[in-house]
Amino acid sequence: MKEEATIRRGARNARYAAIPNHVFEEVRLSMEARWLLGYLLSKPDNWTVVLRDIINKGNCGRDKARRMVAELVELGYAQKEQARDGGRFSALSLVIYDEPFAVEVTESVASLPQTEKPSTVNPSTEKPAPVNPPLVITDNLENTDNRSERGASANDQEDRKKIEKAYWKLVRSWPKLDGTPQAKWFDSWLALTPEERILAAEKRDAWVELLRSNGRDHIHVPGTYFENKLWEQVPDAPTVSTDQPARLEAKPFGKLFAIEVYRNFLTVSPGMISAPTAFERAQIERCERIEGDIYREKLVKQGWTDVEGMFERAATGRSVVVSGRLAGLADRMESISVGSERWLAWKAYHEDRGWRWYPSPDWLKWVCFPSGGPDGMKDFETALRGIGDDDGR
Repeated sequence: MKEEATIRRGARNARYAAIPNHVFEEVRLSMEARWLLGYLLSKPDNWTVVLRDIINKGNCGRDKARRMVAELVELGYAQKEQARDGGRFSALSLVIYDEPFAVEVTESVASLPQTEKPSTVNPSTEKPAPVNPPLVITDNLENTDNRSERGASANDQEDRKKIEKAYWKLVRSWPKLDGTPQAKWFDSWLALTPEERILAAEKRDAWVELLRSNGRDHIHVPGTYFENKLWEQVPDAPTVSTDQPARLEAKPFGKLFAIEVYRNFLTVSPGMISAPTAFERAQIERCERIEGDIYREKLVKQGWTDVEGMFERAATGRSVVVSGRLAGLADRMESISVGSERWLAWKAYHEDRGWRWYPSPDWLKWVCFPSGGPDGMKDFETALRGIGDDDGR
């Protein structure tokens, strides 16, 4: 059978460019950088382009566009040049070559317009242009070598969506924050360096605990925390031993046991709840029962099967195994006497939340709960979520 050509060429017209084959075979460059080099070399001599054009044509972000340009510079296909204007440095320019240069190029670059759109107009010069003048590319904002690492430059170092996600994750869990979290604090968050944002999030809970240990009940709003770098008040945590076990035994109704129970209730979505049976439907139709009450009963029994299994083991005196990371929350737990007023307050809280209540074998005298009673659950949840994305699992 006759083989067909794998490459088909259309009728040639004026819209073609002669580019050396090695440009597309340069294995030291990434595919994206090879595309950029080919794209720029396809332009007429003295073509002026801004970074925004690369972003649009390459369908990529600013960071990726800069990385592609950096590859060309590193391998000699581009060279940075800085023109002077009245004794001051003007915008940074790059000269593009179809062959990687081996020696320093001293040919100066003409003054370039700062435009958002490509221009084919040749800039005026006082001396004749080279026979094959190099392509010139300029960033329409500012010299990247002199950029500050702070403020708006964070947009060039991190994906903005990730910055916003981290911001809202931190602010929405802010202790004693009245009303809906405000977006006005985002500028203060954005003004931090990436390293500062990480520290601000990691040390927030420790900072809150530091305030409380000093008898201070007022918690500053996020904007004040960011602008004054209040996390720096928190001393560095002692080095954690690397031989800490990954899993720990949680004895029935003890501190680790209770932490694991509430980790499930607070961070794990309820499982599939069965629909009302025919008998239950008949009760609803006869107005003997309310469908919502039936659902809540099923939620208690079926919502968190892991907790149900833990309670079954604990009722017979058997331990469970939990993540070693939960040990850091043990100081937040307290023992409460079975049948006491505080015990009954927790029982009412469980009923209100639709959570399974603790079993009460005859030998049970004490059960551990988060300190501060039900009113302290918000702070406990904040600390629980602060131990990691997997919340101790």
